[in-house]
Amino acid sequence: MKTRKEIPEKYKWDLSYLCQSEEEFEEKFAKATKLIEKGDTFKGKLKDKKMLVSLLKYEREFNELVSPFIFYYHNMKNVDLSNSQISEKVARCSNLLTKYSQKMSYVHPEMSKFSDKYLDELISDPKLKDYDYTFRQIKKHKKHALSESEAKVIAGMNFTNFDDIFSLFSDVGLKYEDAVDSKGKKHELTDASRSLYMESRDEVLRKSASLNTHKAYGQFIDFLSENYICEIKKEVFSARLAKYNDAVQGYLDDEDVSMKIYEMLTKKVNENIPLINEFFSLKKKKLGFKTLHNYDLFLPCGKANSKKYTFEEGLEIIKKALAVLGDDYVEELENTFKERRIDAMPSLNKYSGAYENAIYGFPPVVLTNFVGNLSSVSTLAHELGHAMQSYYSNKCQPREKAGYPIFLAEIASTTNELLLSNYLLSALPDKEKLNILDDLLAGVQSTIFRQMMFSEFEKYAICEIQEDRTLDKDKLCGKYFSLCKKYMPRLSLLPELKYEWARVPHFFMGFYVYKYAIGMICALNFSSRILAGEEGIIEKYKGYLSAGGNKTPNEILKDAGCDLEDEKTYDCAFELVKKYIKDYKNL
Repeated sequence: MKTRKEIPEKYKWDLSYLCQSEEEFEEKFAKATKLIEKGDTFKGKLKDKKMLVSLLKYEREFNELVSPFIFYYHNMKNVDLSNSQISEKVARCSNLLTKYSQKMSYVHPEMSKFSDKYLDELISDPKLKDYDYTFRQIKKHKKHALSESEAKVIAGMNFTNFDDIFSLFSDVGLKYEDAVDSKGKKHELTDASRSLYMESRDEVLRKSASLNTHKAYGQFIDFLSENYICEIKKEVFSARLAKYNDAVQGYLDDEDVSMKIYEMLTKKVNENIPLINEFFSLKKKKLGFKTLHNYDLFLPCGKANSKKYTFEEGLEIIKKALAVLGDDYVEELENTFKERRIDAMPSLNKYSGAYENAIYGFPPVVLTNFVGNLSSVSTLAHELGHAMQSYYSNKCQPREKAGYPIFLAEIASTTNELLLSNYLLSALPDKEKLNILDDLLAGVQSTIFRQMMFSEFEKYAICEIQEDRTLDKDKLCGKYFSLCKKYMPRLSLLPELKYEWARVPHFFMGFYVYKYAIGMICALNFSSRILAGEEGIIEKYKGYLSAGGNKTPNEILKDAGCDLEDEKTYDCAFELVKKYIKDYKNL
């Protein structure tokens, strides 16, 4: 694998505008440290509206000061996880934020003691319009507010970052055995190269890549299980402090999502498990296999698409696919590359996944590991969807409302993927369409059904800890494998698949994975309406992109015509999946 120095500059992001030197970092760090000492100036005085306004100005001043350099070092760490100097600065930034959080731990408890009458007054005050949603949330969740001492305990728990332990192990410490093909030739196995091997016509290579991945995690399953169990215990502890009997309810409340939405999603996905298994049966038939294994899911059914795309070619395809969203949308896509806001290529010790990141007042940035296949193009489209939502939200909302909840985050990214797939279906000859539909349906499987399988696993682990039952590696692996059999009854599963849960980083992100399924449900809704040319749909969709966090997530989606408390939204999505399966069958 190439070192960072060997990657051409145009494929590496330039974040120097955020922090131009170590001297600048030290200067701003010292200023922020000093500013923190003023944080308790407002303590006990927030019922005085003038003092409340002064506090809000102080919080904004601190965030504007520290966000750029923290953002800079967090992202630079991810392009070289072995760089101890950058890691040291990231750790200092983390400690700085912990110190600030502890100093300000009185704020939310004090505001939660405001009377409903006073909160209503704050909500209706035009001078505080940027904070009206914040005050509504405080009023709504008063009973779950932490005391000052409890808030200080939570703020000081940065030493329990089990996700950092996992990331360091998975992205730096863990090494895979080489994958071996049918001729006995060895191939370096990395997180970046695995996707290429899983598309290979060589079954021995596919199986070897899958098996060696799971075996690598299986060797450390004791450590990985205990690390994950500690993460769940931490989250259950935090939920109990906030007076939640059910940590899952606490997670949902954090983003103002009703339990009704999660339960309806679970119900509808489970009802349609036979639908996605129909796709598995069709894929097996088209491949001419007697048995379809879990490592066969990404094998193309049609003639292998051996075409390799340069990064520029991939971006050009994405621009054409998303042109339906308007000239302003495409222009901003071009800017992300022209202004070097994308770190595109895999390199030694780089974070192995892909993500988008943004802070208010600055353009969003994207990290990906582009290897030239169509999957890489799709991943790029996905992350650019996140970037465009950040762009529109920051452009249209004040700082205090610009941040959109994670619940809404996976919709724009998945809509981009679907628009890309539909563009390719219209632009390519019939003989190449089979692989596109194959890939699209594999995406539905991995984004809706696989993620809800993950979510059921995650909920199981939470409930076991909540009910004070013991949890260990055997129970975790056993539960995961039983869920694999439930969701994929028509596949032949490698026994080592039971270790797969241990390599899922999203399990350290606080009940995150179900949001991918929500994202695909909404994306199916939006993309079908966009492609059908529904009157006003582009404006409604951009209204969603621009909303930030100015309302509850479902209110924002309802404004765009996608109500998640209405069963019809789910039924429409799965009807479209049925259409894709029918088209797939007929090709």
